[in-house]
Amino acid sequence: MGNEPEKIATALVSKAADGGAQQFGGDVANRALSAVGDFVRTKYGHAKVRLGTDFQRYLDNATRRYNIVRTVATGQPPRTILGEGSLYVQLSLSYEGKVVETSSVKPMLSVSHNILIQGTGGIGKSMLMRYLFLHTARRGDYVPVLIELRRISNQNSGELSIIELIYSCMQDFDIELPREQFEYSLQLGKYLFLFDGLDEVKTSLSAEAAEALQTFSAKYPKNPCIITSQPRQATSPLETFTIMEPKGLSKQQAIELASRIWPKDEKTQEFCRQLEETLYDKHLDFAENPLLLSMMFLTFMRNSSIPDHLADFYQKAYDALYSIHDSNDKGTYHRDFQCKDLDEDSFKRLLAHFCFKTYLKEEYEFSWDSIRDRLKNSIQKLKLKVTADEYLTDLQNVVCMIVKDGDTYRFSHRSFQAYFAAYYTATALTDEEQKHLFSVILFRDEVIYDREDYYRLLIQLQPERLAENALKDRLRTLQTDASASENPDLYIVKSMYQGIKIKNQMRQIVMRESVSFIT
Repeated sequence: MGNEPEKIATALVSKAADGGAQQFGGDVANRALSAVGDFVRTKYGHAKVRLGTDFQRYLDNATRRYNIVRTVATGQPPRTILGEGSLYVQLSLSYEGKVVETSSVKPMLSVSHNILIQGTGGIGKSMLMRYLFLHTARRGDYVPVLIELRRISNQNSGELSIIELIYSCMQDFDIELPREQFEYSLQLGKYLFLFDGLDEVKTSLSAEAAEALQTFSAKYPKNPCIITSQPRQATSPLETFTIMEPKGLSKQQAIELASRIWPKDEKTQEFCRQLEETLYDKHLDFAENPLLLSMMFLTFMRNSSIPDHLADFYQKAYDALYSIHDSNDKGTYHRDFQCKDLDEDSFKRLLAHFCFKTYLKEEYEFSWDSIRDRLKNSIQKLKLKVTADEYLTDLQNVVCMIVKDGDTYRFSHRSFQAYFAAYYTATALTDEEQKHLFSVILFRDEVIYDREDYYRLLIQLQPERLAENALKDRLRTLQTDASASENPDLYIVKSMYQGIKIKNQMRQIVMRESVSFIT
């Protein structure tokens, strides 16, 4: 009986998806699909073409698949993008300072038939591509085809074929249209190709894949092509593609998404109210990103509040994600750890050590070999009984700290790396180790990148200890050197401007400590 509500929810979604598939497929068969069928029949004859039946089955199956989604926040019962219980909130794009709406593909194609959407992880690119598939299928202006570009990594370098990739994706949904007829139908220009995740292609193939996409779009220019990628991906071969950027969620969009994650009970309504009044503006970097907003939501559901201090927020967000596997709350996935013999404290210490080492080395993205090597080193340092592969799986699938893009691993949000680096500094290093760390890193002449988030979090975690270990000895040295100079006041001012690299709250601590030691 305990699983009955979930079974009912799943059945309702399945019914909605079936109905949606029939509606979407029927509309297409009457419009774009009819045009494609007539075009192919002029060459191959009526007796040899079963185009309507083939495409109808493809569209029905693809619609069922793409209209059902699950997320970390919504949990096991599947949700829909379109239809009853929809989770989708409309995403807008930016082009040359202007807003491009995405309620249909038409406003986008009025700008260009070749579009490259570049946006950071979690901003909603893949959800947008699914929505465009479903909505286009319902309208029937084009026959939509959604292609996950990471699959091109299965092909060999020098032999990449976009047509082969497209055709294999359509075959996954049981289309039996002969490839020769499919290639001929491309000339009509009634397809909409949605290429999702260029950044998920193997690095060794990314430039070649981009060039192959450019060649394909040039050969069949009547068919609109939309590609998504993260900004870091090399896309220079896509010279005819117009770049658009996803806009972050507005306050009203964030509230709308939050209201759809769980049923509208008192807690959900309270989160939306606080999002309206304070949370959106206070945590903008998180609130405008759908993935990170979901993490805020889970944190609030677990704690009934969002902490003011970033350090507390990251801690509670992590706790919420870690506890998802055994949570009895509504929603949320119930995942099993691979590291079954690793207790919660050890799991966290291992993550903190890994973040500390990689953050200070400026390592933010990893190959499979490099991330396993870093994890092995941390495991050996802490003398834990766990394998790097097991722990990496849990970092990806349980606590969602690491995401995989193609053959690259990265943090789901880099601020978590800074937080756990600061956490390790505060909780694992002795006073002497901290003093050595700060003397080598904090006050060295060449600071090659900005660690503002790290320092700000460290201040919130241990303000007194940081002032003691990072500042006291240095300020005493400053006082001695100033006394020996011809102009002590000028020496101090110059030293402060040249040497202090910490901003915001750290600057206040430095000034306060400077006054106490100098006077």
